[in-house]
Amino acid sequence: MNVKKMIAENNRLQAQMTPDNLNYYEDMVVYIRFSKIDETQGEELLLEMAQHILEAQEQGRTAEDVFGTDPKAYCADLVENLPKPDTMSTLKLSLMIPWVALTWFFLPQALAGLLAIWFGGDVEKMSQVRLSTLLLIAGGSFVLIHLVMSWMKRTTFTKDKNKRSLNFGSMAVYLIVLAAIVGGGILLSPMLPVLSVSPWVSLALFAIGLAGTKLFFMRA
Repeated sequence: MNVKKMIAENNRLQAQMTPDNLNYYEDMVVYIRFSKIDETQGEELLLEMAQHILEAQEQGRTAEDVFGTDPKAYCADLVENLPKPDTMSTLKLSLMIPWVALTWFFLPQALAGLLAIWFGGDVEKMSQVRLSTLLLIAGGSFVLIHLVMSWMKRTTFTKDKNKRSLNFGSMAVYLIVLAAIVGGGILLSPMLPVLSVSPWVSLALFAIGLAGTKLFFMRA
């Protein structure tokens, strides 16, 4: 069973859980999926855990009865013994984030340019794209996504989901890197060229980006 099918099966099993068991299990899902482990083995583990919960549920037992009162420590021990993702998987994730961000940048760029054509606006101005802007989007999206993933993993197993707070110490490195990227982009902006990208080219880049996302990053 490939990862896509395992996720679908996992969702099907979650739909059969009681609210308390589901709440318990969902935190385990977030923690394990956002850990740096082999994706296939992580999904296999989650599927096995879901099956154990449902078996216990049929016997009148809870997820806490199965995995204990400290699911975070339990998951941490499991993650420690799982293999890390291979180099290709890590590279794909690192490339996917800026790829997707840049893909969606070109859609509003294309639409704005096409509207300028249809309504007699300044098409030349709407076709200008600063190279520094592209670099900021690529680098900023990468840091931002990792920041969110780190926060979500660290705030799992919080009793009150509405009171999740940022661990500013753990986020400091990401924020410093993000600030460096933004600052670097601003400083380099006068030195980097401004590209002329017509609305139709922007639309084509968006279409190519979508196709590339499906072809290179979302294959089963």
